[in-house]
Amino acid sequence: MAEEEGEEQKEEKKGSKKIIIIAAAILLLLAGGGGFFFLHHKKAGARKEGEHHHQMTPKEMEKMIKEHPIVDLKPFVVNLSGPQGAAPQYLKVRIALKLDKALTAKEIEYRLPEIQSAILILLGAQTADAIQTTGGKLALKDAIRHRVNSRLDSGKVTDVYFTEFVVQ
Repeated sequence: MAEEEGEEQKEEKKGSKKIIIIAAAILLLLAGGGGFFFLHHKKAGARKEGEHHHQMTPKEMEKMIKEHPIVDLKPFVVNLSGPQGAAPQYLKVRIALKLDKALTAKEIEYRLPEIQSAILILLGAQTADAIQTTGGKLALKDAIRHRVNSRLDSGKVTDVYFTEFVVQ
């Protein structure tokens, strides 16, 4: 009987040691993984911050402005689409267009009435619910870019910025 109790105690000690060893191995793996994750993201974050805070020289800034001008359009105010009989909702938006080259700015100036008309029609077809989400705004920016680019011959719009966006 004493031998059986001794063997049971040895078995329990072996089982306890196995559990301790397994727990220690798991902790080491988690600590190693966490350390790698922390160090890897810290380095990536440092790189991104360094890239983001690059100071442009005046010559670099002037070159960028000449090569990729931004055209600020006058504000648009439109009635939004909605159910018949519902209270009207309005959108006031100011749009800036980033261009691929300076010549495109001249063409936009020449085609401004055509471009404004295309944008007004597009904006008026929107619903308040659709454009109040981030996804809706991004889709609208993309649609504006495509509409304007379809009317240009000398270059293209590379990005669209909303500098004012009010739904009422």
